[in-house]
This record gives sequence, C-alpha cells and structure tokens, in this order.
Amino acid sequence: MLRKDYLVRPYCSGDEDEIVQLLQLVFNGWPHFDIKCDPLDHWKWKFKDNPSKSSLISIGVTDDKIISCSHRITTRLKIGDSVLLCSSVLDSAVHPNFRKMGIYTKMDEMGREFMTKSGIKYSFRITGNPILVKHHSKYRNLFQHITFEYIWIQDIDWHLQMMHTRSAGLYKYGFRLIKLVNRFRNTYALPASSDHDFRIKEITSFDDAINQFWNKIKDHYTFIVERNKDYLNWRYCDSRGGNYVVKVAEIGGQELGYIVLRVNKYRENYPVGYIVDLCTLPDRLDVANALVRDAVQYFDDRNVNVIRCQVIKNHPYEKIFKRYGFLNKRHRIHVFCIPHATISDELIKLQTNSPNKAHFVYGDYDEI
Repeated sequence: MLRKDYLVRPYCSGDEDEIVQLLQLVFNGWPHFDIKCDPLDHWKWKFKDNPSKSSLISIGVTDDKIISCSHRITTRLKIGDSVLLCSSVLDSAVHPNFRKMGIYTKMDEMGREFMTKSGIKYSFRITGNPILVKHHSKYRNLFQHITFEYIWIQDIDWHLQMMHTRSAGLYKYGFRLIKLVNRFRNTYALPASSDHDFRIKEITSFDDAINQFWNKIKDHYTFIVERNKDYLNWRYCDSRGGNYVVKVAEIGGQELGYIVLRVNKYRENYPVGYIVDLCTLPDRLDVANALVRDAVQYFDDRNVNVIRCQVIKNHPYEKIFKRYGFLNKRHRIHVFCIPHATISDELIKLQTNSPNKAHFVYGDYDEI
C-alpha cells in the first residue's frame, strides 16, 4: 500500500538521477526531442550550467523517494524600460500515484518563497495541459499579446497519415482552403526579392557582435529576454541543449539579425522542423524575410515535411511567415505571467505597447 504522507523540500545535490527518472516516467520520455547526450547531462546543462549558474528546484519526497519536482530557471527579462531578474517555470511533474494530494500546490508555494528570497520580480510559465490552463486562469494573468503556433506543410496527406489526425478529411479541406486564400493574397503582395546587401552565414557560436546587436534592439522592445552572448551561446550553441542550427545575417561585420533552426528527430520516421528563434533589427524586415526564406529552403533540402514556428499576433513577422505558406493552427500558446514585486510602471508600458514591441519564441522556454 502506498504511503500518502510526503515532504516538499528544496533540491539537494545528488537528487538529479531520481529527478530525471521521474521526468521520463511522467512525460513518457524526457526530453521529447533527440539529444546526443545522456538525459542527465541535458538536465545539468539546463538547470546547473545556465547563465545564472543556478535554478530554483523544489521536490516532493516520501520514503526517501522523489515523487514530484518543479524547476524554475532565473533569467533577465526586459519589461518596459527595465531589465529585471525573472524566472520561468519548467518541467513540473508529479508521480501518477501521488496526484490530487496538493503536492503541486505546495511545490508552487515553495517556489514563490524561493523567488521572494532571490529578488525575482516577475515569472512566466507556459502550459498546454487543459487542466493546468483552467487552474492557472483562475489565479494568473495571460500574457496580453496573443501568441499562436504556425505550421508549414509540404505534403498534407503524408502529414495526416503520420500524425493520425482525427477528422482528417475536414482538416485537409480546411488546410487546402486556407493555403489557396494565402496564395491569392500573395499574388498581389510585393515580391520577395532574393537580392540584398548582406550575407547569411551559419555559425557555431555567437561572438561579441551579438552584444552590439542586443544594444541596438533592446530599447525598441518592452518584453524580451536579454539576448547577450552568454545567454545565446548557452541556449543554442551547447550540444547538450540540442542540435540547433544558427544563421546570422551580417554586413561589414555588423549583425542585422539571426535565426535558429532545429530538426527534431525524436520520431525517426517523421522529423519535424522548428524555427526556434528569429530576431532582427526592427527596421530590417527584409532581413527577417531573407532568413525565413533561407530556413524554408534548409528544411526542404532535408526532406522535412512540416515546419513549426511561434508568432505573436499582428507582429510584423506574422505577415512574413504567411508569405512563405505558414498557416495559423489556431493553437494559442498559453503564457501565464505573475509579478512578484511592485513593477507597475513597467507593466503599464508593456500593456499599452503594440505587438511589434514584444519578442517571445520557442527558445524562451523549453518547447524544443
């Protein structure tokens, strides 16, 4: 008979093996993308070797066995005019035999205590779990800019066959209708010229030029994770994090923007392409256009049938993705935001600004 008493405590060195085993059990495999290292090494990259060199981790224990965990990564987020110490909530799990006992709530309470002591001003969490969406909607605010997932599909029949989609006939009809409408719109849109005054190159790490790029764009945004050299190299250029492809657009040694791609081969018979991050100088939409065009060609050359990306509604990038055949899945990314200190001035500026002032992509959490 299972014991129903438990203790929620902070993470201690040596807990990581059991934590990873729990994550793999609860999520039926963790992480859900292909990595070239052991899952434990991936966990260490994520929660021990991040730029802050720390994480806020709470766990539930019974009989000296870990039955739950909740992770928070600290990061620097620009909100309004200020860059604040913030956190994102990742990889929360409760063993199936110990659910509906209040364990998740107690871990959340401990997490809030951690954040207060650490001086964290703001946190956000993303979930697609309908139960958690309903729960968080009662106590937390949704990010004011609606964020959608977009999808590009080359062969719709193959996609439906591999994904075992319900109502496949209706889905196929809707997809083809929307694609036809977009094609009609694009007939009257300005042509996407391939001639430009910059070059696109693949890199294996970001150098100091990316810090100059960040200094140029930061005043434009009222919501964006700080994109400096240390953060981007940790997020996209450490092999323990995944096999990302990073391309930058530059002219005369000056970076105009970058794009991050990934082919997820977790399902070996049906790899999925992701545009994980796209960021350019605000006045260089031609750069964003060229980077997206290059990305579509990259995936097409590798026979990737489906590409996913994340776009803020009415952001200028949305039109660019539509131009290249990306369709809105009508799947909203639920981003719940929680201020943990008095930052009313920053929040007011955030709420009154347009979508082009916000940047939020897959790479800002752990979707891929």
